[in-house]
Amino acid sequence: MITIFGKNCVYEALRAKSKLDKVLISDLQSKKDKNIIDILKKNGVKFEIVEKTKLDSKYKDNQGYVAFREDYKIYSIEDLNKFKKDKGRILILDGVQDPHNFGAIIRSVDAFGYDLIILPNNRSVRVTEVVAHVSTGAIEYTPIMYVNSLLTAVQSLKDMGYWIVGTDATGTTLAKDIDKNLSLAVIIGSEGFGMSKTLVKQSDFLLQIPMVGHVNSLNASVSAGIVLNDLKNY
Repeated sequence: MITIFGKNCVYEALRAKSKLDKVLISDLQSKKDKNIIDILKKNGVKFEIVEKTKLDSKYKDNQGYVAFREDYKIYSIEDLNKFKKDKGRILILDGVQDPHNFGAIIRSVDAFGYDLIILPNNRSVRVTEVVAHVSTGAIEYTPIMYVNSLLTAVQSLKDMGYWIVGTDATGTTLAKDIDKNLSLAVIIGSEGFGMSKTLVKQSDFLLQIPMVGHVNSLNASVSAGIVLNDLKNY
């Protein structure tokens, strides 16, 4: 069970028909948002109206909405073939550990129509309440997979017909030069160290993000948003 909070997170969980054990609504919000009570009743979800001060004392930034949700489904390498698509798009996160970055990346993955996020079991952020909150509900529609070896996952993706797009400071390829009809697996490196050398060597393309400012680096979530938009298949 995981606690999700915030209006968008709770509403998206309801829209996605996710299994909710119980929803807490602040007394103030229940008067402003009559719709939420109707939706909860219609879906047979248990709920309780709680004093705003009590809710705020326990759940920060709740906006008057808290829900207790079943744990998000986590996929494994054995499920990889389920996500194969013509002109497919998969995102690989190599060592991303910041939950706020991960939550923001999930929003971009949902926004730009990517099919799956793959992370390594080691040196990676897990799916937490903070991640769910920052995703503002996008996590309800985003399949997430943890694997023991990103190298094995990349090799499997190549066998499935995916081309690997790395993002590295040494990159010389522009997004406009990549055929958008290809199935692509995009790799975003960690906040501090970027992609591992092993995955750089496995990349079919090394992408650069053209920049003209004085600071020549972007954090993982900003880089992901730019690249995922530039390589979207629609």
